[in-house]
Amino acid sequence: MASVPLCSNLTIAEDWGPLLAAAFPSGYDQGAKLTLAQHRYLGVLADRDVCWRYTQHVTSWFDDLDLPADRNAIRALLGRPQPHQ
Repeated sequence: MASVPLCSNLTIAEDWGPLLAAAFPSGYDQGAKLTLAQHRYLGVLADRDVCWRYTQHVTSWFDDLDLPADRNAIRALLGRPQPHQ
């Protein structure tokens, strides 16, 4: 959580991608409830704008974990309202 303010879409392979994989060691099971740690980590990532620029850098990480690679889909998974565009 403390490292997320330093993360961006360009650093996914070095920092938040491996941490995301560690948070979901067996991937995301669509029917399972998120743990508190998973929920909090996805939440801070969803709030960090620079992590979601040029999503081709992040898509494979999310796909590998069976998580949606779309920021609004992550927010929906977390039960958060969608921001107004």
